[in-house]
Amino acid sequence: MPETETGSAGADADGPAEAGGGLDEVADELYGVRPDEFIPRRDEAVARAREAGDRDLARAIGRLRRPTRAAWLSNLLARERPDQLEGLLGLAEGLADAQRTLDGAALRQLSSQRRKLVGAVAQEASRLARAEHEPVGDGLLRELQEILEAALADPDIADEVRSGRLTRSVSYSGFGPGARADAAPRPARTRPAPPRREPAEPAPEPEPDEDERERERRERERRAERERRERALAEARAEEETARDRQFAAEGARDDAVAARDDARDRVARLAAELESAREAERAAADAARDAETAARAAGREAGAAASRTARAQAALDELDGS
Repeated sequence: MPETETGSAGADADGPAEAGGGLDEVADELYGVRPDEFIPRRDEAVARAREAGDRDLARAIGRLRRPTRAAWLSNLLARERPDQLEGLLGLAEGLADAQRTLDGAALRQLSSQRRKLVGAVAQEASRLARAEHEPVGDGLLRELQEILEAALADPDIADEVRSGRLTRSVSYSGFGPGARADAAPRPARTRPAPPRREPAEPAPEPEPDEDERERERRERERRAERERRERALAEARAEEETARDRQFAAEGARDDAVAARDDARDRVARLAAELESAREAERAAADAARDAETAARAAGREAGAAASRTARAQAALDELDGS
């Protein structure tokens, strides 16, 4: 079984359906850049999605995990040498069949071919990485070989490798698919029995010399130190992922609060504009009322003066008629 859990962009970034197309495009771009460029490019993509108003896409992009350097090498192969990678993964079926049927001869032949192909494909990945100005040491090359070996042993890991979006290193500690319960070993070719000889006295087991014991001790210490550092790396990655999750949750809450604040400000602005317009209308109506009042008074005075003139004219006419 795989010693470490496999991871790819598809599993880590379950964005909403409406953001799927954009997320795929961004993921294809991000998992094609060098490891040291991944985080800044991802942050730029998150910022672009937020500026476009797509907060769901921004969160989905933010959940995309940076690949380990070995996973990046695997992704590089999937992108640049898919045929060569598929040729290697094509051995998986033959290896599985030989393992299930306990065909030792076929298994030995395929295992030898597998080792050669794994080494050749890993070297090709190293050449591709150097072309990208990414140095590849022996340790990193071994880590990539472990990924390829795991892909040959596990179809799910093979699919992750083919996707070009692997995020973590994986290894395989088993011996491939298990044999069938009814499987029996194929008989080996019979050879003539060698002539009988008198048993010789068994040679004493040589005592390991001091240098050998020292090498074994150093190797044990090296393995223990590697395991300790791998645990520390796994813990650091888990803490980073947890912190990232908290960051994205906080940023989502912030975005919601900012949107609510902006909506409230827009409503206040609309109401303030309506209030100012109403006040302008009130002032205009008040001015019109004052002008109308003034005009009404002037008209009243003119009407009074006209009435006085009419009365005087009537009196003058009456006086003439009476004389």
